[in-house]
Amino acid sequence: MRCFLSKLGLVILPCLFSFLAEAQTTTFRVDMSVQIAIGRYDPGNDLLLVRGPFNSWVGTDLTFVAGSNFIYEAEIDIFETDGAQADFKFFIGSAASGDIWEGNVGTGENGNRRFNYQAGGQILETVFFDDLETNPGGGVKVTFQVNMDPLLQDGLFLPEFDWLEVRGAFNSWAAGFELEPISEGSPIYAGSTTIKSIAPGDSVEYKYVYNGGQWENGSNRKFILAEQALQVLPIRYFSDIGPGSNLTEDTKIVISVNMNNALALNGTPFNLETDRVYLNGEFSEFTWWEWSFPPDGFELLDDGTAESGDAVEGDGIYSIKFQALAGQPKRIEYKFSINGEDSEADFQNNHIRYIRETGNYPLPVDQFGNMVHEPEVLSSNLGVITINGPVDGMVTLSWENTDAVLQHSESLAPSSWQNIPNSQGDREMVFSATEISKNYFRLATP
Repeated sequence: MRCFLSKLGLVILPCLFSFLAEAQTTTFRVDMSVQIAIGRYDPGNDLLLVRGPFNSWVGTDLTFVAGSNFIYEAEIDIFETDGAQADFKFFIGSAASGDIWEGNVGTGENGNRRFNYQAGGQILETVFFDDLETNPGGGVKVTFQVNMDPLLQDGLFLPEFDWLEVRGAFNSWAAGFELEPISEGSPIYAGSTTIKSIAPGDSVEYKYVYNGGQWENGSNRKFILAEQALQVLPIRYFSDIGPGSNLTEDTKIVISVNMNNALALNGTPFNLETDRVYLNGEFSEFTWWEWSFPPDGFELLDDGTAESGDAVEGDGIYSIKFQALAGQPKRIEYKFSINGEDSEADFQNNHIRYIRETGNYPLPVDQFGNMVHEPEVLSSNLGVITINGPVDGMVTLSWENTDAVLQHSESLAPSSWQNIPNSQGDREMVFSATEISKNYFRLATP
């Protein structure tokens, strides 16, 4: 193709197309055998689509792979540059149950599947719809329970007019599963449903919602589906806000993260010299900001100053200080960011901690990528520490309680105990025993 420039420049744009590759075929394949067996997909009546930006998320029909009764495929011409990432999900348009999207099945945005486009065309690996590879049989009957007392006391939930539901991956986040008081006038609402679209042993995400649009705050709740036929979930307050869940006075909090040897989600090492660290989440009076666009005031610093709350300059531990106000939740949910990107963990996998002291409270130091989920109420039995070694001059300490923090002292004096960074959630740490010295360890609450 030859191109010529005019004085008006009107013929420049057509020249650009000579540098773009031709559209190539990408084949998407999904195994529907389990979905058919559990009655979630009816080949004779339901739609089966693959949706992504390559079809504007409208969807492309899938058809049988030749010689198979349960593997479906769609061949789609995609016009992209080599190596570009694309998200997608499979989708059932069920005549009986309505829209059924896959849940969090990949590393893409909103748990989408993700692949790297190959300019020469490609056949993607066959996957099971919703990653359900085995037939769960009759399923597990799960009872959900939630305490609505604070909302009832504040007049935000009126039993005569309002309704409460559970929505989650088990019912494609659809409306209709309503809870009722366990007895007349009780603030505790409960309901049971049989889950057979998720395999026992897998994680189930869900949330409580009332009046169809008032969702709980924070990320999705999760539980592990039991192996037995019956499972009763513990009673939780709506949004985990119950008596004692809010701060009684203004409190300065310090959030810190160890970035030494940190890796971004894509495997890129953190550069202590050039990269920057930001905080995103729900804490104090703040809520999530849009990724890639961190606002002012959310950068953590490794400067050793009182303003940032950082203890030692240049040690690879970055800190930020906030003022949390009386009446705000003690629960804080957050994620660290390298250069403003959502780079620490998968979608909706966040740090969850609680402000456990008022006035001033430095949170335990986080390790980038170690997503600690503290419970609101810590167990009074922290367990025991097992000591093995020394082996080659090293001693290994191990413990079972993932909520406990390992502390160290050289004298046993009450003021000498110090939290060991990164110990919460690790359950095992190794220390040098080559020098003659006294070292004491214990488990403590954050």
